[in-house]
Amino acid sequence: MTSSDRVLGLFPLGLVLVPGELLPLHIFEERYKRLIGERRETGEDFGIVLRYEDSVAECGCTAVVTSVLEEFDDGRLNIVVQGRERFRLHELVEPDDEKDYLRARVTLYEDDEPTAPGKTLRKAESLYKRLLELADVEVAAGAGEGAEASFRMAGTVDFGLMVKQELLESRSEAERLEQLVGLMSSLLPRLELRKSREEAIRGNGKGY
Repeated sequence: MTSSDRVLGLFPLGLVLVPGELLPLHIFEERYKRLIGERRETGEDFGIVLRYEDSVAECGCTAVVTSVLEEFDDGRLNIVVQGRERFRLHELVEPDDEKDYLRARVTLYEDDEPTAPGKTLRKAESLYKRLLELADVEVAAGAGEGAEASFRMAGTVDFGLMVKQELLESRSEAERLEQLVGLMSSLLPRLELRKSREEAIRGNGKGY
C-alpha cells in the first residue's frame, strides 16, 4: 500500500494538530494505551483528527511520539507528539474490540501552492513576532521544525479551533498567510491596549 493510500490508526481529539506542532498528551484510555504502545515499539505515526459530537473532521494530521514524560504503573502516559503530514479521510474502519482504536483509510496531501510572496511572508513574520512579545508566548525548541511558516504560527498561537482546521485543510501557503495576517492585524490592537493598561497599573496604580 502506498503512502497516498493507507490505513492509519486514529486518535480523535477536541483539538487540531498542524505539521510541526508539539503537543503534550495524557494517555489513559485502554484503546489509546494500545495505540501509543504500538507506535513506541515501531516508531510509526498515527493520525490526530478533530472530534465532533458524532463524527470526525474530514482532514487531520499524522503524529509521532517524540518523548515520554511520565509513565505510570497502570499504563497511563504523559507524552509529547509532533505533527508531521496532513491527510484526508476516505473511510472509517470501526474496531471489532471495544478496547481497540479507530482506523481510517486515508490519503496524504500537500500544498498545490507551496510558496507565498515574500512580501506576505515578511508581513506575517513581523506581526507574529510582535504578537508573541505582547502575549508573552515562548516557543518551545523544535516547535514548527520543518513546517511551513503558517503552520509554525498556527501551532504556537491560539487563533481558534475552526480557524486552525481551515488552515490545516488549505492547500495554499499564500492563502494561509494572508488569513493569518488579517487575524493578527485585528488582534494586535487589543493586545497593545491590554499591555498599555497593565503597564499603567504597574506604574501608578491607575488603569485609565
